[in-house]
Amino acid sequence: MHRTRILFFIFSCCYYFSFGQGKTGGIIHGLIVGDFFYKTGGDAQPFGSVSQFSQPLPKDSTGFQIRRLHLFYDYTISNDFSTRFQLEGNEKSLEPGGRLGLYVKTAYAEWKNVFQGSSVLVGLVPTPTWSAVEGIWGYRSIEKTIADGRNLGSGSDLGVLLRGALVNTGTISYAVMAGNGNAQRPENNKNKKYYALLSGTPFQDFSIETYVDYEPAAQEKNRTTMKVFLSYLKPSFMIGAEIVEQLQKKQDTLLTDVAPFGISLFSWYRCSENWKVYGRVDYYDPNRLSASTGFSEYFLSFGADYMPINNIHFMPNIWVTTFTDKSSAGRIKQADVVPRLTFFFQFN
Repeated sequence: MHRTRILFFIFSCCYYFSFGQGKTGGIIHGLIVGDFFYKTGGDAQPFGSVSQFSQPLPKDSTGFQIRRLHLFYDYTISNDFSTRFQLEGNEKSLEPGGRLGLYVKTAYAEWKNVFQGSSVLVGLVPTPTWSAVEGIWGYRSIEKTIADGRNLGSGSDLGVLLRGALVNTGTISYAVMAGNGNAQRPENNKNKKYYALLSGTPFQDFSIETYVDYEPAAQEKNRTTMKVFLSYLKPSFMIGAEIVEQLQKKQDTLLTDVAPFGISLFSWYRCSENWKVYGRVDYYDPNRLSASTGFSEYFLSFGADYMPINNIHFMPNIWVTTFTDKSSAGRIKQADVVPRLTFFFQFN
């Protein structure tokens, strides 16, 4: 209750300054994503994955849920300076009592045109790990990107981010960042995480992005993430592919290396002004370096997107994850199958 009152006070102040004063340049906006779901396949059993509809959710579970809630306050100080404060609630922030919790997702200041074509962000800033992929995929409301969904990074981190264009045409852009590597949690060690991204448009409508991050750790338990993203984007359709691998040094109990690896293919097509269809298929191996332990996973999702007006979406879809035992034991993990009716609302 105490936390709720604090949050209400903060946004009451934001509302006053943004709308009550009228000249301060502030705006409140946000989004809500939720579903009605019915888990028709799969069960709460061992060998589960990290995906949202795997264990401990048993078969035949149904319900309404809010999977994502964002609330932003953006304040423009001048042409070159602005700030953002963002709260998020999601399926991982459910309190033990079953209530949706909120936490600070981003809180930063941006200095635009710190030099020509570039901006610097300071504070709890969005990382470059999957922001571009989310924008082009366009259906974060259906599922996270493969790197996000498999916990191979974080969407925000406390640090400094420099981003911009390398040429005046904007066909080549970059981002470099140094942060704690601890997402929204306080720092607890001397090491920092370093991010770098380079993207370009070699020809019209086609883009390619390369990304790497490196996080040193004690006892040489370092982590390096490498990612390539390709997309072909037209007003009427999109085709995209993302390949990601993370090398985790000395991670398991035997101090051997672990290398999660994944490939994601996705597309959408605009049928009319009010309708789109979309689909996605992922392959994920929790440890590419081991051919005989664990389960490889295949994720499939497809559906339709009905938009009666701008910023309102109703999306019937199917969410499926299947599992294949990499060992000779032949263990069976039932596929998770979840029909859903997803809703996505934006307010500005």
